[in-house]
Amino acid sequence: MKTALLNEASLARARRDTYYNFAELAAHEADGLDWTRELRRAPDSDLAHIAIHGGGIEAGTTEAADAAAGDSHNYYSFSGKKKASSNRDLHITSSRFDEPRCVVLQRNVVRTVSWHGFHGTDKVTEIGGLDQDFKQWVKRSLLHAGFSVIDAAFERSGSNPQNICNQNLSGRGVQLELSTAQRAAFFRNGDLSAINRSNTTAEFSDYIEAIQLAYRRLRA
Repeated sequence: MKTALLNEASLARARRDTYYNFAELAAHEADGLDWTRELRRAPDSDLAHIAIHGGGIEAGTTEAADAAAGDSHNYYSFSGKKKASSNRDLHITSSRFDEPRCVVLQRNVVRTVSWHGFHGTDKVTEIGGLDQDFKQWVKRSLLHAGFSVIDAAFERSGSNPQNICNQNLSGRGVQLELSTAQRAAFFRNGDLSAINRSNTTAEFSDYIEAIQLAYRRLRA
């Protein structure tokens, strides 16, 4: 019954998307104009930080994934480049996200942190995914750093095995859902616009450091 409910929820989210999968999106939206892909490999790392709704889709997730990966870990982002709310057209739900470069990356790593955003006026991170050990370290690390963290709501739980965050070698990943307020706090004046997202705050640095520390503690 639980699996059926998960599949039903995933299908419902997919129906709300403009495009069902990446091939459909690529056939209607222009690469380099409407969207871009970034991939940076770190051959010695078993960890990937991915932002499949990056750029203007869920603003701030690309920057967070990029910073968390740094030069030490694998990084991927699918970024919306359209204007304002039109970027929502580029959202493909996580259980249907099949962009080939991300899929191949995931097949070659053991651990994954998938960065997402949701609408919320309170500063909070919802944590989900199937990697229970890593989730606990991330939660402890963020709480210790002073951030608000709760278990993800059902529709953002990342518990579907088909979710791209769980499509790595271990079959489990961590999904971070950051509220609008939390992501806004990462940038100067709370401005999530593309032109301002290079201006990160001390809170951004503290958050990224907490995520990186969680991985080091996991590996210790």
